[in-house]
Formats: sequence, C-alpha cells, structure tokens
Amino acid sequence: MNKKLEIKTDPRGSLIEIFKIPKVGQVFYSTTKPGIVRGNHYHTRKKEFFCVVEGKGKIMLRNRKTGEVEKYMVNGKKPEIVEMKTGWTHNIKNVGESEMKLLVWVNEIFDPKDSDTFFEEV
Repeated sequence: MNKKLEIKTDPRGSLIEIFKIPKVGQVFYSTTKPGIVRGNHYHTRKKEFFCVVEGKGKIMLRNRKTGEVEKYMVNGKKPEIVEMKTGWTHNIKNVGESEMKLLVWVNEIFDPKDSDTFFEEV
C-alpha cells in the first residue's frame, strides 16, 4: 500500500493525519512555531494523548466543572505521554525557541460533521 498524505499548513505550523483506523482512532503529527498555542477546546467523548517528540511545550488542562488546572512542561529530549482528559479544556504552547513537533493519538477518527471539539480557553 502507498498512500499520499495531505499536509495542512496555517500560520501556527503544519498538521498531517497519518493513520485512521476505524474502532482504533487516528494518529496525527503537528509542528508548531515558537510562542504559538494550539487547542483551547474540549471534547465530550474523545480521548487524546499528546507526546512532544522535538522541542519544548507547556500543556495546560482545566476541569470545566471544578476549575482545577493541571500544567505539564514537556520536552522532546525526555518524551512522555500526557492525556487530554475528556471534558477538560486543554491547550499546548510551544515554549521553546525552535519548532515543536507533536504526535497525537485520538480514540476516534475526526469527522468534520461531528467533530466533538468545542472551543473554550484554558
């Protein structure tokens, strides 16, 4: 199998949806320019797991019911996986001086007709 992938680019960086597997979810890769924030949204059913593989990031999550905030400083030199909790608004900011590279696994394939993505700042 050989499948060409689309690179989606905007002023923040780029995004490539790599694997889309029904009942498993999808994996995507993104780049983010220094100082840029991605996210500021929540999901009611989706589960997302972030892993910075290059660069430095600050992940913030806020429980929409209690106001509790969690912060994670992540670095591609010491990769770790951080769960974006369902119902918590979340974002990631590139706090480094170079492009940040991020791998994300989501438990369902993105459907623009039913995105389960609701914008709300952390």
